[in-house]
Amino acid sequence: MKIIEEKLACALLQPDIINDNRGWFQVAFNIDDIHNLGLDFSGVCQLNHSWTEEKGVVRGPNYQKAPYNQVKVVRVTKGAVYSVGIDINPESSTFGKAVGFLLSEKNKFLMYIPNTYAHGFTVLEDNTELEYLTDNKYNYESAKSIWYDDEEIIDIDTMKKLDWSFNGAVILNNIKSEKNLNAPRLRDADL
Repeated sequence: MKIIEEKLACALLQPDIINDNRGWFQVAFNIDDIHNLGLDFSGVCQLNHSWTEEKGVVRGPNYQKAPYNQVKVVRVTKGAVYSVGIDINPESSTFGKAVGFLLSEKNKFLMYIPNTYAHGFTVLEDNTELEYLTDNKYNYESAKSIWYDDEEIIDIDTMKKLDWSFNGAVILNNIKSEKNLNAPRLRDADL
């Protein structure tokens, strides 16, 4: 495994892939590889898997408050997403800054997201499946969201409001969970 790109405290990871006459094989996640890359991940607590029927859906951005905050390693097993990490640490010099990477079943990339970040993604293809490993368990009372289209969430590359459409690759729809529909803006979030 190697780091393809690092932005803010997030990393785009490429696993080793072995091709042969039958197809391919990969170790999608190895905790020793993560540690050797200098990334903090205490151990796998959960594997989460989501399916989204329609492209244009934005899920999140979601996070959990301490002591249930989570490091995540995200990958797509079917379809494609624009995966976004947002620094939500009010004491950070990059608070409110965001970074996004294209994750797809074709590129097989993973995204590392620290526990002081919210994570959200835009679905770029119908019937997309996403998996993510976490180093802490889900806790209902600690699970929070922020409003995805907040003008204070700034893309680190453009230094403008984050474009969840992935530069117009999809038209965003209004399909959201109740939690995401009622999410506060970043300045009002319970961090």
